Amino acid sequence: MSFIKLSLSDWLYNAGIIGLLNILKHSKDEFQINGQEVIINTDSFENFEEKYFKYFIDTYEKTLSWYRIVKLENFIKKHENENFEAFDEDSLETLNEYIGSNSKSGSVKYYLNSNSYKAAFELIGDQFDIEKAGKELAQIKLKKNEELNVEEVKEVFSKIKAIINYCNKPNAKKYIAAKNVIYTIIKNAWDGVSFLNAQTKIPDMYIDYKEHFIDKTMEYFAQDTTKFKYNCFVCDRKMKDMKNDLSFLKMTGFDTSRKPSHVWNFINDIAVCPVCKLVYSCVPAGFSYFYGNGILVNANYSIEESQRINTIIKHEILNNQESKGIYNAFGTMIKGLRESINESSKYELSDIQVVRYEEDKYRFNILTKNILKVLYDSREELNGLIKTGFQEINTYFRLYDETMKKLLNNENLFIFIHKIIVFKISAEPKNIHYNESHIKNLIIINFRYLKGVGGMEKTEIDIIKMASRDGYYLREAYKAKNSENKLNGICYRLLNALKTNNKNMFMDTILNCYLYTNKLIPKFMTDCLRGDDEFKTIGYAFVTGLIDGKKNETTNGGEKE
Repeated sequence: MSFIKLSLSDWLYNAGIIGLLNILKHSKDEFQINGQEVIINTDSFENFEEKYFKYFIDTYEKTLSWYRIVKLENFIKKHENENFEAFDEDSLETLNEYIGSNSKSGSVKYYLNSNSYKAAFELIGDQFDIEKAGKELAQIKLKKNEELNVEEVKEVFSKIKAIINYCNKPNAKKYIAAKNVIYTIIKNAWDGVSFLNAQTKIPDMYIDYKEHFIDKTMEYFAQDTTKFKYNCFVCDRKMKDMKNDLSFLKMTGFDTSRKPSHVWNFINDIAVCPVCKLVYSCVPAGFSYFYGNGILVNANYSIEESQRINTIIKHEILNNQESKGIYNAFGTMIKGLRESINESSKYELSDIQVVRYEEDKYRFNILTKNILKVLYDSREELNGLIKTGFQEINTYFRLYDETMKKLLNNENLFIFIHKIIVFKISAEPKNIHYNESHIKNLIIINFRYLKGVGGMEKTEIDIIKMASRDGYYLREAYKAKNSENKLNGICYRLLNALKTNNKNMFMDTILNCYLYTNKLIPKFMTDCLRGDDEFKTIGYAFVTGLIDGKKNETTNGGEKE
């Protein structure tokens, strides 16, 4: 019996370690974690190729095209049990959309006609001619005023059930779903080797993975490595040669034979041992993928914490969807980090790296201690923004996502706050799905951010509520004088002053407003003169209270239906 010891390193290697542990945990193999190190029994790599694919298939099952084929089974059973009494035009539309055509992406006929499915059919080796069944399946088209023929529906149901029965067989699911995860999940992280090598001579992806990654790792441990003269670029283990480069890793590695200019003096010194290459093959199991995008929290102070946080994120992404099927990646990430922040008394909270995979590129952010504290302290305000947004031209922007992007990039929110206030008083009501309380939430979040970076030391958060309240009372005073039509113009002047950081223009406008209404100027207005951050925070809070809250009341301040 032998053991492998792995230690945390760079973000990509850490993703591989987390992915490897996810796979072993899913297959109920044991391992020992000690801080930044993990010890794994080599016996755990027996049948690892089966464990590898089973993890992806079980984890992402409901996102796979295989699942889209078999999930119609409940629809069929429902109508058969009801003797087709409730089968109407909507049901027919659902059925026809499911069947689709050879060219319509997302339909059964499209899947069964695809090259990846045909390759899987050859591995399944079942006597049922699934390709023929797919070709014979056709939509039910009704002519004008033609009544639905139930017998025709029954016949189509019978053909679909045969296809579903085929796809539900263990061997069929094993290979079809494996093909699905290869091209929707695994290919996000690496490509060009093993079953993702276009010239591979091994049709069975399980055998291909085993021979390329597992067998070579086991062979490595069977050798006497003490006489090897090279060292692994990642773990410093001894290596016989430099053949295992990182060219198979997407957006990271490079072909050392074709592009030697990437390395010093055109001589490649970047290569990894078979153990590390196996770890890198598990990178897609470490990331959480959704709709072609991925996310990883590289909490490299502890393997256990990193695994736990990323497990929570993956669970939330795959199990909790917002309306319209859009995943809230930022929200789930913060939920995973929140428990870590609660445990901060056990250790010094470190900066945390967030890696996002978007549009075939990796994007990086550092969650500093200040940002982590802002996110945690502002959890109620952030939760209040989840279903809010606005439409600009043909694009819908969510306040939550835009706020999180700016905080992750270590930006203050003043420009964003200015924009959504201007939208609130100028855009069509149907395009606005937030209210004054949501704008106030943004100002509060920004206040905490500015406090964290050393601004507004002498200002308390209560001033936001006071400024907003006095803006509201000034608005009511104008209404009492039947002059509410002047409020939009006043708001624009105040916003222009805030945007240009013109304190004199702002104060002149405020003085004229209070003289006109014969009201006392609030004492806290003098706080505007302390500094630029105080001026903008108090100013935007005041304008938020001043804008007309009834203009968009039909949206109820929430996300559009």
